[in-house]
Amino acid sequence: MAQSGLQTHRTQSAVIDAMHSLIDSAGESLTIAVPKSALHEFVPQLGAAIERDVLVLLLVHGDEAAPAPAYEEIATAVRTIESGITPLLVTADMQRGLTGHSGLLTNSMADYQATEFDNENLAHDEFTMFLGSHWLMGAECYIADVCVFPRTFSAFQFAVLAAALALREGTAITARARVLSTADRTETTISGPVINARQSIVYPASSKNPAERSLTIKTDSGPVTVGGSGATREVYECREITLDRAAEQ
Repeated sequence: MAQSGLQTHRTQSAVIDAMHSLIDSAGESLTIAVPKSALHEFVPQLGAAIERDVLVLLLVHGDEAAPAPAYEEIATAVRTIESGITPLLVTADMQRGLTGHSGLLTNSMADYQATEFDNENLAHDEFTMFLGSHWLMGAECYIADVCVFPRTFSAFQFAVLAAALALREGTAITARARVLSTADRTETTISGPVINARQSIVYPASSKNPAERSLTIKTDSGPVTVGGSGATREVYECREITLDRAAEQ
């Protein structure tokens, strides 16, 4: 990567190699928007990411006649979109990524380029744009089953997704979270039933803000809101959280 944190790729092979590297580097979360006709180029890498328990949000667009792989093997959630203006986009762990013209993967002779970046601010902006624009325009065509509980998450967005899926299926869950107060930064542990998940990743969306991902936990002191890293509107910022099925009454 160049010193500026930016690198330009102008050939199809260079873009594919860069995307492979980014997908392989993801440890917690991955967003990727690609033409459906080029998805086969990334199936092994995406499958490996799922094996690593990475949250994979996959948006495919373009040629509906192109064969589709087994989505359950390569993604946590998949949406499809017909839009021909969807860019090529990858973000890994909201730390680094790549964006450019999707024609780079469908026309090797086209004069397009893509920019790879190793910059947290750019990655966050691209991640938010992905969820707030392109993802919202897509139609949900696959979503993973509710995960096996109990499960501990360091990637808070993954915990919110797991909670949202459980709640939409009517599965009662509890949480035990190591958190920081957003008021005075003191650390504590909270626990209780999860009564709400604010998110726009899966149907039904419970937030109009694409960047919002929070849980409401009913503690002994009353309901409190928990957000991810950098949370300001919630009562707590989550450091680690364990979700489990609620005990049957």
